[in-house]
Amino acid sequence: MGKRGRERWRRSGLLLVGAVLLGGGAVTAAAYDVVNSGEERYSAQVMTRYADELAVAVSDRVVRYGETLHDLAAAVGAQTDLRGDDFARITAGLDNSRLAGAASISFIVPATTAEIPAVQAYWRARGSPDLALNPTPRTAEHAFVVLERIFDNSATIVGVDLAQRPQPTEALRVARANGALAISPAFTLLRDEGIPALSRQPSVAFAVPVYTGLGSTGPHVFEGWIVMPVRGQDFLSSTLLERGQGAVQVTVTEETAQAAVLTTAFPGQLVRDDSLTRSRTVVVGQRRWQLTVRPTARLIAATDRGLSRFTIAAGVALTLMLGVLTGALAGSRGRALQQVDEATAALRLDIARRERVEARLREREQELQRLAFHDPLTGLANRTLFYDRLTHALATHARAERVVALLFVDLDGFKEVNDRLGHQAGDVVLRTVADRLRAGLRAVDTVARFGGDEFAIILEGLSAAPDARRAAERVIADLRAPIDVDGAEARVSASVGIVLSGVGADADELIRGADAAMYTAKNSGKNRYVEAGA
Repeated sequence: MGKRGRERWRRSGLLLVGAVLLGGGAVTAAAYDVVNSGEERYSAQVMTRYADELAVAVSDRVVRYGETLHDLAAAVGAQTDLRGDDFARITAGLDNSRLAGAASISFIVPATTAEIPAVQAYWRARGSPDLALNPTPRTAEHAFVVLERIFDNSATIVGVDLAQRPQPTEALRVARANGALAISPAFTLLRDEGIPALSRQPSVAFAVPVYTGLGSTGPHVFEGWIVMPVRGQDFLSSTLLERGQGAVQVTVTEETAQAAVLTTAFPGQLVRDDSLTRSRTVVVGQRRWQLTVRPTARLIAATDRGLSRFTIAAGVALTLMLGVLTGALAGSRGRALQQVDEATAALRLDIARRERVEARLREREQELQRLAFHDPLTGLANRTLFYDRLTHALATHARAERVVALLFVDLDGFKEVNDRLGHQAGDVVLRTVADRLRAGLRAVDTVARFGGDEFAIILEGLSAAPDARRAAERVIADLRAPIDVDGAEARVSASVGIVLSGVGADADELIRGADAAMYTAKNSGKNRYVEAGA
C-alpha cells in the first residue's frame, strides 16, 4: 500500500473513531436521561407518599384529641351540679403522655361584666374557694377559667379572662357558633410568658362547647367550653419524626396571611430540590394547616439517586473504550479482534453490574413498601395497612354473613415503665407485647400498632360475640405476665375496647367505637375489656 493509500486508511480510521465516539456519546446521553428520569420519578413517588402519610397522621392526631375533648364536654355537661372534685374525677385519666403537648384541661364559663360577682360566688361555693376572677378591662363579654387540671409544672391560670387574647377568643367564638371542635390561631400561652423567649413554643387552643340537656327532651343549654392549650412543637414533632423516619424535613404552618410556624421536624441534612418539595393542606378544627415536606440526604441515598452519575461515567468509559478499539482496528486487525474480545467482556461485566443495580433498586423498593405499611419497632402492621385490611374484612364478611370484631388495646402502666426503667426498656416492653399478641391470636387475625402504647386487632370469621370476648380475655391475661428487662421486672396490663361489625358498619365507625369502649375500660379501673354497646 502506497503513502496515499496509507493516508486514506488513516483518515478512514479517524473518521470511524469519530463516528464511534459521537454514537457512544449519544447513547450515553440517552441512557443517562432514561436512568435520571427514572430516579427522579421514583424519588417523587416516595416524597408524595411521605407527604400523604404525614398529612393523615397529623389529621388523625387532631381528630383523636378532638374526640377526647368532646367526650369530656359530654361528661361535664351531664353533671347536674358540677363541682371542682367532679371535674378532677372526669379528667383524672388524662395526662400529657397520652395528650402530647397539652399543658392543661380547663373549663371556661362566659360572663358579662355585671355577672362577674355572681359567677365568682357560684364557683367559689363549688370547689374553688380562692377563685378571683380578673376581667379584661373595656370588654363587655368575658370567658373565665374556673376549673383546671394542669399536665406540667406550669402555674395555674384559674380566674384569668381569656378575652384578653384574641386567638383563644376566636376559637371559643367559632366552637360556640358551630357546636364543634375549633382550634385557635397560633399564640404564646399565658402560662409560658414567664419563661425565656427562646424556650417558648407557638401554641394553639383546642375548644369544644359544653351543653347541658344533651340526649333529653329538654332544651340544650350552653354552659361554657372545654379548652385544651397545646404547645405546637411538643404536639406534632414526635408524630412527624416517627412517620418521616428521618428521610424528610417537615414544617407545619397556618394558612393565614402571617403563616405562623406551628412546629418543625428537621432530622438529617436537607437536600435543596424544589421538584421534590411537597405541600399538603390539612383541615383541622375549622382551620387550615399546611405541611411542607422536603427531602433529606437519607431519602436521596435510599432511592439510589447516584445511579445516573454511574450510568454516564460507565457510558463515557465504554465510549472511549470503543473509540480506542476502533482505532486499534484501523491499525491492526488481529490486535483489534483481541481488544473487541476485551470490550465484549467489559460490556458483559457492565450488563451484570447494571442487573445488580436494578436488583438492588427492586430490593430498596420492597423495603420502602415494608416500611410504609409496618411499624419499624415491633414489625406489626401500621395504621395504613390495618385500615386497608379492616375495610377488606368488612366487605368480604358482609357477603358471607360472618362477624368481624375489632379490639382496641391500650397498655396500663406503660408510662411508669418508661419513667422507672427508661425508654429503651419501654421499647423492649412494646416488642414483647407485640410478640405476645401475635402468639396468642390466630394466624388469620391482624395485629397492628397504632402508635405509642396503643394496639388494634382484627378478628375475622367469628360466629358470635363470645368469641371476641374470649380473645380479649386471652389478650389481657397474656399481657399481665411480667416482662424481663435486663434483669429488671416490668409489668403492664391492658384496657381493651371491643366492637363487632354490624349491617352497614364501616371501618371508621368500628375504630371510633372500639376506641371509645377502650376509654371506658380505662376509666372503669383498667385491666379489663368493655364491649361497645354493652
